[in-house]
Amino acid sequence: MAETIVDNIEQSNLKKIDWILLITYLGIHLILGVVYALNLYDREWIQDFYFIIPFIFVFLIFDIYHKRLWNNKVLLIWGIIGLIQTIVYYYYHDLPQIQAVNGNDLIWLKALPLTVLTSFIFNLINKRIYGDNFIVTSLRLDPNRIDPKDGRKLRPADYIFSLSGFLIIIFGTVFTN
Repeated sequence: MAETIVDNIEQSNLKKIDWILLITYLGIHLILGVVYALNLYDREWIQDFYFIIPFIFVFLIFDIYHKRLWNNKVLLIWGIIGLIQTIVYYYYHDLPQIQAVNGNDLIWLKALPLTVLTSFIFNLINKRIYGDNFIVTSLRLDPNRIDPKDGRKLRPADYIFSLSGFLIIIFGTVFTN
């Protein structure tokens, strides 16, 4: 009982990796925003290659960092950042200077909120059905492998949720306006 309380307290605190990822993610977006707004670098290049940063971070968050989203504080922080990004996207998405063939250059701002929501919903479903957290399996393709943090074998549901999550994030980001 005492170990469970200590584990819950330790899980509720933000770890060093949480701060590093948050500061890096926000810092890169702020720097790019300032550089774009002040026209300090070629705007066209920033617009053309902006998708790379959110794309990489979103898949890092969903695949590698997803276990940190089991922590409610971490989930709330990323959820708030995702909400802010959604507001920014819908506020600026009609500007003519950011229009592209597939919508506009800010389209990947929708990926983070979708990633957080997808991870939360799949984790909730997995907890309801199996009583534990779901594990993203893209880098762990051996079904007999035991996850070191959870001490359980990967299930078919982990594979289904992982593939579904990646598809939802990609298609939900790119094909919604």
